Amino acid sequence: MYDVLLIPVDLSSTNESVLDAARDLAAPDHTRVLLHHAIETLQDEAPGEMDDFYADLQQEAEKKLGAWTSDLAEDGYDVDFMITYGERGPEITRVAEEQDADLLVMRSHRVDRDDPDSPVGTVSHQVAVFAPCSVHLVRA
Repeated sequence: MYDVLLIPVDLSSTNESVLDAARDLAAPDHTRVLLHHAIETLQDEAPGEMDDFYADLQQEAEKKLGAWTSDLAEDGYDVDFMITYGERGPEITRVAEEQDADLLVMRSHRVDRDDPDSPVGTVSHQVAVFAPCSVHLVRA
């Protein structure tokens, strides 16, 4: 049984399969579920230059994560969400450690090992390698 499930999400509808998997892995009366969205920041920006852009992203993320949080809460889960800023892979692993997560549940895609252009340095790969807990990768 897991005490804390961390679910890193982007804002796409492909996360529905991840939320379904998390429902199967969590116990409504036992597991705390934390949805996490990391807003990727640009590295070479002047202070304040992108504030409106980030505010729009924050608002969109709050709306989407709020809806998913409500859906999970209606199913009886102890659920909350958080939004952080920074590079996604390191942010996810930092939050996992900070929140004492037992399991990360996140989306991944298949990598074609016969395709030399297939990306292997994905966020899910970074998280799987550096996470302080187990990682459950979900493929739609």
